[in-house]
Amino acid sequence: MFARTALAFLILAAWTFPVSTMAVDASAPLPAVGDPFVRPEGYKIVWNDEFASGDLPDVGHWHNETSRNRRGWYNGELQYYARQRRENARIENQRLVIEARQEDLSAKGWDDWSGQKFSSARLTTRGRASWRHGFFEIRARLPCVIGAWPAIWLLPEHQDMQWQGGEIDIAEAVGYEPGTVHHAVQTAKRNFLDGNHERGESHFNYCGGFHDYQLLWTEDRIVVGVDGKVGFATRPRGFDRKMILILNVAVGGAWAGAQGVDAEAFPARMEVASVRVWQKAEAR
Repeated sequence: MFARTALAFLILAAWTFPVSTMAVDASAPLPAVGDPFVRPEGYKIVWNDEFASGDLPDVGHWHNETSRNRRGWYNGELQYYARQRRENARIENQRLVIEARQEDLSAKGWDDWSGQKFSSARLTTRGRASWRHGFFEIRARLPCVIGAWPAIWLLPEHQDMQWQGGEIDIAEAVGYEPGTVHHAVQTAKRNFLDGNHERGESHFNYCGGFHDYQLLWTEDRIVVGVDGKVGFATRPRGFDRKMILILNVAVGGAWAGAQGVDAEAFPARMEVASVRVWQKAEAR
């Protein structure tokens, strides 16, 4: 595992990624929606996964989050997050596949199962990697199944701090809106519960193929975009702690399940071709 990771890092460090760079002026105004969005100058890659080998996600990179299976997950969600289960998270054709499935779980014997009829996976970098500031790029294909809720997002690295400590939603989608990807930031003072959180949207048919979901997070700005175009930008109020990356596919809940769950259309697969994180030298 270590050899694979080290080799991949050396190869990536030698590559010139096909992404332009730009200078960032802290006093400059925020970019507008639709503006070009590129990696800033002076950033070096510090972490990545290209999913080039193996059968299951690399445990040196990814942690399976299962802590609320018995109590039930937030937002009225319907899934059970499995741990190290190939049916729900695997490497396939040099891609990470996170698959939400409708299935009978009653005979599995899992001591944290509480009656869920859907299984899925929630992978995080907790205990493996965390960052304060950086440029993040996740190349992924999101599912469009009604009731599926794929998400690419960041939370504080300390487990006792949930979204109240700061949440950055790089990309969220719900199956009944196949032309919209949602971006947002949330804090204890500005959040979805109070209806005052800052958010934006990128409009395109995300079902059709792979797209680059991007985040620039600095002391001065949080900018989120897709395929080199800005979808949302704001000033980071209170985002001053290290955060972890999360990839998951939830099922149902108040938002994704607002128009029901098309159980017959499952499984719902999120495929990830690569995850890359760059930072400025002084941020490491």
